Amino acid sequence: MTTKGIKITVGEFKSQLESFNENDVLDFSGLDFYRLKKRGPELVQVEFNQTVYVNSEDKVQIENHE
Repeated sequence: MTTKGIKITVGEFKSQLESFNENDVLDFSGLDFYRLKKRGPELVQVEFNQTVYVNSEDKVQIENHE
């Protein structure tokens, strides 16, 4: 996996969601959604209650804080 595919635009994400009903549930495969946070003029970060990051070997790491 490379980090290239991890980011998408808000427009791309909204386009992917168009075919679903407004009340459909999003499943984050075990991640606990926390919030969306503006991090820059053109950057919105999706935050979870877990720490999610790409390590030095280009692998996604998840840390639970329980």
